[in-house]
Amino acid sequence: MLSKLSIHASIRALLITFATVHATQADKVDLVQDLHWKDHHFAMSNWFYNYKFNQPKLHVKLLKERGYGGIMLSLKDDPGRWKNLPAYLEAMKEHGTRLTAIHARFYIEDGTYPQVIKDNLPLLKGTKVILIPSVGSRTKMDRKDPEAVAMAVKILREMSDDAKKYDLGGIAPYMHIGNWIETIDDNVRIAKAVNRRNVGVMFHLHHWQAVGGREITKLRADLLNAKPYLMIVVIQGTDQNKATHKILGEGDYDMVPLVKALREMDYRGPLGTMGYTQKGDIPTKLTRAYIAWEKIRAEASR
Repeated sequence: MLSKLSIHASIRALLITFATVHATQADKVDLVQDLHWKDHHFAMSNWFYNYKFNQPKLHVKLLKERGYGGIMLSLKDDPGRWKNLPAYLEAMKEHGTRLTAIHARFYIEDGTYPQVIKDNLPLLKGTKVILIPSVGSRTKMDRKDPEAVAMAVKILREMSDDAKKYDLGGIAPYMHIGNWIETIDDNVRIAKAVNRRNVGVMFHLHHWQAVGGREITKLRADLLNAKPYLMIVVIQGTDQNKATHKILGEGDYDMVPLVKALREMDYRGPLGTMGYTQKGDIPTKLTRAYIAWEKIRAEASR
């Protein structure tokens, strides 16, 4: 039988271990948006790729009417899309909607990020928006090549400086299959190399699945590893054994354990849904997806 002394020693050891783990998982980025996932659910503008694409004011109105608190604009490096930014901002002001994030893009070989993004930063001043750049390589450089890493870090630090100058919410690269930053591990590795309080990571369920992610144990481990740098999360309806494009509430993938994992690790940033490839009655689908989200959130909060 264990003595009281040995029991107390074991408890002390457990407390020390917990404190060490907690310290290593301390946040490495600042979440300045004040957009907690429990209160703020956003939609990506790719919901509208096949529905009234060039009507930004309508997009914001439809989202607001259905309960969405914000939008993530998919503007990338396309001047044709960026020209709609003023209309989006005007509509957001009218409807009290937040600009949660902007999906941007750059290529590491270019040495900087696109001028069209830089030209629009003054319009974004003070919005606390997170810039989510897809990071590509035109020459398919190896993801762990020190030269490639240095090239990416240089551009991300430039974006970091500009985000600070214009009082934005930070930078969180888009993990996307086929990109130079493809996986959540790539994202965390580069965030560590950049080493800035306003440069973190995003987690995207579809692209986690697209590179083989399946089991909840792996998901929890990946989220826990990313947690110190985690700035934004994107989910969508999908299936357990295949990365599919569905709306929340459809598919057999159970979202509750994912959201519960975020709650248990005390993630406090925004969470939203994408609607890539969706067609048909988008307003009705947005309504169904939001109702599904409210159910997921409630079950995950128990």
